[in-house]
Amino acid sequence: MEEKELIKAFSKRNFYTTADSAKVFLFAFLLPIVFALVFAYLGYGIASLAGIEFAPDESFVTVLYENYLWFTIPYCLISQITFVCLFFVYNKVNRISFSACRLSVKKINIVTTLLCALFGILFVIGLYGLIDGCFGALFDLAGLESTTTPIPLDNFWWYLLNILLFAVVPAFSEEIIFRGMILNGLARGIGRVGAIFLSSLLFALVHQNIAQFIYPFIMGIVFSVVTTKTGNLFYAMILHLFNNITTLTIEFLININALSLPSEVGAVYIIVSIILALAVGSLFFIFYYFYLKRQKVEEVKEIGETAEKTTYLGKLPLLLYVGIFLSAVVIVINAVLV
Repeated sequence: MEEKELIKAFSKRNFYTTADSAKVFLFAFLLPIVFALVFAYLGYGIASLAGIEFAPDESFVTVLYENYLWFTIPYCLISQITFVCLFFVYNKVNRISFSACRLSVKKINIVTTLLCALFGILFVIGLYGLIDGCFGALFDLAGLESTTTPIPLDNFWWYLLNILLFAVVPAFSEEIIFRGMILNGLARGIGRVGAIFLSSLLFALVHQNIAQFIYPFIMGIVFSVVTTKTGNLFYAMILHLFNNITTLTIEFLININALSLPSEVGAVYIIVSIILALAVGSLFFIFYYFYLKRQKVEEVKEIGETAEKTTYLGKLPLLLYVGIFLSAVVIVINAVLV
């Protein structure tokens, strides 16, 4: 056996394939559902031992979720914990280097970091009215509701807990799966542009709620573009982090009556929302064209590595289509059951 082949046989690979992307998405979609089901019945057992009673016509999961924080907090973290465990276990089992997700804190550029933090804030400000107000009104008319968390958000300490649970943790766990593993794997098979849109679609689907589809899809594209153009997952995490923090901050200010938004969606509201969205989109285009596009991305090549031959969606792994189909079915079921 030649030296290169020996090195390749005993070393970890430093890249993901489209097959990895398909498996990871299927796991990322199915495992949280399974673990949530197990935890729900475990919670039911604990509640029964504690003497908590449930009416025949009410869901015990809904009752526990809306009234008991000992159940709500871990239940909300199931997906995030699953994503982190999936990342480490999948890489370990398949002998993939953790650096394959392209997360590096050694080559952080302060300017890029600050700009990503700024755009994390700006996208919420620019799209909040359009997504939550305009599209939210349409979803309300259709009888669709966005999922909300019953964890209090009406004082500073609850605010900090929400930041930890729903800003810090998702910014890490969701990015290492969808931009770190899935995006990088798809890029080898269908190219960067196709990978950006497809991974963003998968990111939106995994939220399992049609009312929460548009914003994750848009932000998924933004996170993917930043990751692709910088070659470092860290910046997408920063963008994601400040995006979540800004959303929670707005909700917190509304809850403590420090901020009020129009209760009715009229013509002026729609026009202002569209103008803000276009303004933020234009600013991001300037950021992309005059800054991100000029970033030098270091290409990491493996010994014996060859590019995948897949060039169109028809040759993507069957498991990926299975995952997309199942996630679409769950979204429809959730919409019907609301």
